[in-house]
Amino acid sequence: MSLTSRFLQSKEKLKMKINTKQITLIALFIALCLLVPFLFHLVGLGKMFLPMFLPILLAGFIIGFPTAMLVGLLSPWISALATGMPPLFPTALSMSVEGLATAGMASYLYQKKQISFWGSLIVAIIAQRVTRIIMLLIILPLFGLPAKALSLLDFTYSLPGIVLQLILIPIILNMLWELNIVERKP
Repeated sequence: MSLTSRFLQSKEKLKMKINTKQITLIALFIALCLLVPFLFHLVGLGKMFLPMFLPILLAGFIIGFPTAMLVGLLSPWISALATGMPPLFPTALSMSVEGLATAGMASYLYQKKQISFWGSLIVAIIAQRVTRIIMLLIILPLFGLPAKALSLLDFTYSLPGIVLQLILIPIILNMLWELNIVERKP
């Protein structure tokens, strides 16, 4: 086998296989990442309920790994450009890394490693919040702000959103599983 054919073969193995269904689901969840925060902010329930992370987490459980990570990575940027929220920098930057970690962890653990739903959900939420703290520790000093104090404040401020995720994600997924809209993993 020639060197060129080996290179082309290995290149083919590295490609992510994204089919039409996954593209459609990615677009659906990105659209939900614009709609859900808009609705929350419309009634004055914005940031503390972490509304964008509801569709990002759902994407992690429904779309396969690693394509679900695209939803978490792209949604904050698309939302910032389309709706003006979150602000591009530093919030969309931070949220895109958080979204990547959240969707990635949920889809990797649940879809790829077949960890239980609850275990995957809890670890994904922890990854989301730890990533947020790390991003704050990196970004806030660039603006001369006390990162450690704001990281703790931000974590406690997001507790209602964490509780909402722990309540709504299982309810929504159970409905989708019961209606056979999406496949439940063992």
